[in-house]
Amino acid sequence: MSLAEDTLHRLLIRGERACLSGSQRVVRESFKAPVSAYWRQGVDGRDRLHAALERAQTAGAVALEWARHGGDDRPLLAVVLRDLDQLAAFLRVDTATSAARQAADKLASWSECPRVQELLAAWRRLKKVRSLGPESAGDFADALKLVDSVATATEDRLVRPLSVKVFGRSKRIEDLYTHLDVLTAESLNAPARHWSEVLGALGIRKEPQPFLVAGGGSLQLARGPDVPVAVPFVGVANHAVAGFRGSPPWLLSVENLTTFHQCAELLNGADLGLVLYTGGMPSPSWAQAYVRVLRGLPKAARVFHWGDHDEGGLRIAAQMSAICASADRTLLPWCMAVAEGRAASDAQRNAMAANARRAGWEELAQCMPAVLLEQESQVPTLPDDGQPT
Repeated sequence: MSLAEDTLHRLLIRGERACLSGSQRVVRESFKAPVSAYWRQGVDGRDRLHAALERAQTAGAVALEWARHGGDDRPLLAVVLRDLDQLAAFLRVDTATSAARQAADKLASWSECPRVQELLAAWRRLKKVRSLGPESAGDFADALKLVDSVATATEDRLVRPLSVKVFGRSKRIEDLYTHLDVLTAESLNAPARHWSEVLGALGIRKEPQPFLVAGGGSLQLARGPDVPVAVPFVGVANHAVAGFRGSPPWLLSVENLTTFHQCAELLNGADLGLVLYTGGMPSPSWAQAYVRVLRGLPKAARVFHWGDHDEGGLRIAAQMSAICASADRTLLPWCMAVAEGRAASDAQRNAMAANARRAGWEELAQCMPAVLLEQESQVPTLPDDGQPT
């Protein structure tokens, strides 16, 4: 970008900010300082700069302030904004107000959505969200279209076939990860989540994900005979689970697949508990199957969850707790009180504590250590007669 273009774009941004705040101050870009980029230009460079800015002046966008002395070679002291709309037209860009209005038009079908309202409000304040401005409204419209398409789905959907069905392109959803994250996160400015967590919460998977369970008892299926739960494990489709029969003393859900397999291998004895794999962030169809299993447990059976000790892991725990509550169950933490790991920032620790509280784990929230630890780094153990940790 040339110095002339840079100068005019800075004037446009400052002018829009002044308009937003109601300021009546004159908006100008000064070249008086000896360190100004203006004085680093050679004679030819300044001549080109003058010519470009004079064209903007002729268009009615700016006014130029020249030094009193120097004749035809007198230096330019400042460029003053005269008309914001004329400047935008000269630069062939939209003003922030116009861009926000066009974005609102593109998102009109979702105008009642609180997150869309927050997004538009941010753009009107000249704020970007995850580096995305009003020019990305079309992508947000596509992301909202996708969210609508899976809102009532009872089964997990595979990402690429779904992308073809909704958009006619197999990789379009992959272009929308950030937009989907913004639209479905806890707040507009929440930290970025991994794509698998974003899609998982919507019931969208990269590949088919069976309902994996290890232990004793049997799964009741919507069609066909009951399936005995085995050691090391069995897997069925989420939508196939109609209920559970058995008397396990406890149920443990685990976030990661490696840990699930390790826990499954530890199961032994007559009074087997149940170990379930959540597949990361549980999808809506997985949650429905989980609730059906919970409703088949004895009232005395305790329900645990074990996941990563990080922002994502505690966010999953909060979601798991909400699912449990829908089945009148209380979720207890297992192996979540860690002492060592990678250092976490204050923001990360605060987010983890907030989600621990959402999960109902107040004691853990109060003493939340500022450390990050992946579940696979821990030595697997099973609840048996142990206490929540």
